[in-house]
Amino acid sequence: MYMCIKSSILFSIVIVGISAETIDYDYETAKNLTSDYCYIKSYNEAPAIVKKCTHIVVTGFEVPAGKTLELNLLQHSVLLFEGTLTFGVAHWAGPFIYITGQNIQVIGGTNHLIHGGGEKYWDGLGGSGVKKPERVFFMNAQVATVKNINIKNCPLFCVSVLGHDLTFSGINIDNTDGFANGLARNTDGITFAQCKNVVLENSKIINQDDGVNILGGCSNVYVRNVHCWGSHGLSVTSGMATTAAKNDVYNVTFEDCSNGGSFVGIHVKTTQPCLGPGSFKQITYKNIQISEVTRSAIEIQQDYPKNDGNSANTMKIIGVDLINVTGSVKTTSARKVRINCGSGSCSNFKWSNVKITGSTTADSCNYHPSGYSC
Repeated sequence: MYMCIKSSILFSIVIVGISAETIDYDYETAKNLTSDYCYIKSYNEAPAIVKKCTHIVVTGFEVPAGKTLELNLLQHSVLLFEGTLTFGVAHWAGPFIYITGQNIQVIGGTNHLIHGGGEKYWDGLGGSGVKKPERVFFMNAQVATVKNINIKNCPLFCVSVLGHDLTFSGINIDNTDGFANGLARNTDGITFAQCKNVVLENSKIINQDDGVNILGGCSNVYVRNVHCWGSHGLSVTSGMATTAAKNDVYNVTFEDCSNGGSFVGIHVKTTQPCLGPGSFKQITYKNIQISEVTRSAIEIQQDYPKNDGNSANTMKIIGVDLINVTGSVKTTSARKVRINCGSGSCSNFKWSNVKITGSTTADSCNYHPSGYSC
């Protein structure tokens, strides 16, 4: 699923080009840096503490319904999560947590949990049903590390990211409960928009929409050792903005990742209608394992979301490389590959060792990559 993100309240994270000022602590080291941690034990304590403290612990408590836990951190802050954080039920836009800052670290303790309470909202209709808080974890940061964050039962989108020079590591999103009766939908895992110099690594996502989604305006994004289940793809999506600067996506790599039990395995998509110009350049998927896909193991389309073959060519897709992409689809009716490009808008796709089994349905391609016959 694609979504519009307001830059005023985004969550961002990156590793490429991290400033030398940033130090990457584990939880125990961070906890022992000082005995002067300030503890946020209730929602009302947060505003005063973030204004005066640079070493902060968020403990377990309930955030009142319809309220955002805003953590506008001072420079060089270290923020730790401990205990279980929950949120009162209200039908509003969210987000539940909003974090900003420069040169900061956000670290989850071993037994901490951010529980979104999605089971109290899910109705099988996702964004089209009752109003649901759209983001559990929303962050706007420049030069930061975020690690070992546990999130459960997102009502809708889980994590949204905007910013630069950030590292995202050890993120665990568990929306397993949402598979019961198909009630959870549009629970996008981690979404990056208008960001640059990002690494997402060593993470696990169980959800019911895009597992990882790179949106327009992103460049130099590296996703490695991330494993998704139930999602709609390891995705790159754009076309929702009116300018090339906000639609362009450049130099994105997914490496050593897996996606199983999903709707689509690898998903590169521009919208139709496409609101403005732009391009995808240097998109790479390397060492990707796909399993139990129900629609397409690999789908590159410019007719999203209707999937009707009426593709736009306002945006260009230049250079989509697939290297060692293997696995299987769940049913014989699922396709191995679908490529539906606008007239003249796709070029320079180079594929090698792409092997998907389990389908008796022919590939559907109006553009043909080198190294693969479809």
